[in-house]
Amino acid sequence: MAEGDGQSTPAAGRVRVLTPAGALRGAGIMVAPGSVLTCAHVVAGALRLPAGSAAPTGTVRVDVGGHPGAAPGEAAVAPDGWFPGPVDGGGVGDFAVLTTTWKPPPDVGFARLGPCGEPDRREVSVYGHPARAPDGLWSRANLAGRGGPHMEWVQLDGLDSATAWIEPGFSGAGVWDPATRRVVGMLTAALGDGRTRAAWMLPMEAAARLWPALAPAVNGRPPPGAEPGGENPQLPTDHQQFALADALLRVSLVEEDRAATLRRLLPAHIRHGVRDHPRARLQVFYVVQACVDHRDGRGALVAALRMLDESSEPARAALALFDEVWPQAPGGDAP
Repeated sequence: MAEGDGQSTPAAGRVRVLTPAGALRGAGIMVAPGSVLTCAHVVAGALRLPAGSAAPTGTVRVDVGGHPGAAPGEAAVAPDGWFPGPVDGGGVGDFAVLTTTWKPPPDVGFARLGPCGEPDRREVSVYGHPARAPDGLWSRANLAGRGGPHMEWVQLDGLDSATAWIEPGFSGAGVWDPATRRVVGMLTAALGDGRTRAAWMLPMEAAARLWPALAPAVNGRPPPGAEPGGENPQLPTDHQQFALADALLRVSLVEEDRAATLRRLLPAHIRHGVRDHPRARLQVFYVVQACVDHRDGRGALVAALRMLDESSEPARAALALFDEVWPQAPGGDAP
């Protein structure tokens, strides 16, 4: 995937997906020049294909709502970008990657992505394009938990009856997390019984597992070689991450609350990516893992530990292990 200049605004990268004749079918997320994410069912519907079809060879159109002077462009499914349903029994799907030579208006830019992490009832927003508001309509929700039609989807619950709710035209829209200022998911489906205000999204980290070229953007760092000066700094292996977790767990203030305080001291964009687990060792490992997934993660975790305890022998041993298995990047840790 070509690396774009992602923007931390809720409007960045918002596009619409149209039929070849120009009728509105859903939404999309432009994540880099020439790359748009959307739902497989949006593309299939635009091309009048049955659900579960093989990757289509036809083209859809993409444009931007609220820009009447901007001409739409054609987009096709990427050769490795079609996931119409559960994959290998894993319960992840309804995802498509489109390639296009179309360039959006300069003010649209590209979406900045981030992991959803564990749903914790935090509020998010979705901007879709229903028939009654084709240029766009906001809906707000809370992230309720994993589950629904596919096991890695995350449920969204509507805030209240006064908030506009998700309907056809929202599929493929980015789910914006104002706490991290990132798009953390893609809207995939809504419960259509007219009474229950529930919908689902595909988390961005699940999308990156399907389409690995997306992973650097979701994890907040460029691909290898894109860093100034060459390759990315050395990152700890899974074995080394467990060693760091064990060292942290020997710090009494970490062990007492299973790293809950340490986690709260991390920046929001890292904190929200930490998975929950009842076992203390795995919980601390997930804290370390979430930090490894971010360019500023080492500095954030070291700073959090020092705020918590930098004088005890276990804390000093943990800090020494950081220097051994996770070297500081040239120029020092990010603040």
